Amino acid sequence: MDIQAELISIGNELLSGQTLNTHGRDLGQALSELGLRLSRDTTIPDDIPIIGNAVEDAFNRVDLVFMSGGLGPTTDDITRDALAKLFGQKIVIHQPTVEHLKGWFEQRGRTMTIAATRQAQVLESAAVLFNSVGAAPGQRIETGNGKVLFVLPGPPNEFNAILKEEIMPWLQIRYADIKPQFVRFVQTKGIGESDIVTILENENFQPSEVELGFYPGQGKVKIRLSAQAEHAANVTEAEQTLNKLLAEHLDLFE
Repeated sequence: MDIQAELISIGNELLSGQTLNTHGRDLGQALSELGLRLSRDTTIPDDIPIIGNAVEDAFNRVDLVFMSGGLGPTTDDITRDALAKLFGQKIVIHQPTVEHLKGWFEQRGRTMTIAATRQAQVLESAAVLFNSVGAAPGQRIETGNGKVLFVLPGPPNEFNAILKEEIMPWLQIRYADIKPQFVRFVQTKGIGESDIVTILENENFQPSEVELGFYPGQGKVKIRLSAQAEHAANVTEAEQTLNKLLAEHLDLFE
């Protein structure tokens, strides 16, 4: 079973190059460990109609959608407003988060302002996901047709904390029957990507049920071989064949 997910990253700062977006890398790695697949990563501006359209488009393709950004206390943090409009829901104050915020500010010798309580706002139907390292919580919003939307803060440490502590355990239960892909790597040095491809084409190297990925960099090429768990033997066989075909160029110290 191929369960795909999409990520929607929100923020003008991402599109202007002011902030490096690492969420796609981190989410893709986490999902692959469960046998799920991140199939698309879209970055959009802080704009209510664009946010709503992006969620609708993603739900037309997949059942799992992740969103990051726009949950802070400032005027450009409009993700909640966009989702409330999209789903026709009210935005409510989550009182346990208010109490958490009070403690969060006190620990830092600060007084919580009224503006700061905006971070405790959630959609009325949302399951609130505790943020152990920051202020605004995440949200899990389930639609009536089996679609699930996860809404997370933008800062990477908060995104990853909620992903690891709240979302991954939930996904492990929901998709308990799915096994992660079987993956192996072969790394070469001193040979270009096009030369490797030529060798493989000359030997008609086309392993069945195995997906190949080529990642060149710093004078090396890493070759990723992956397949569904039931085809693990195909990956092992393909790895052995690659080691023979590229024996003179293997990087054995990586």
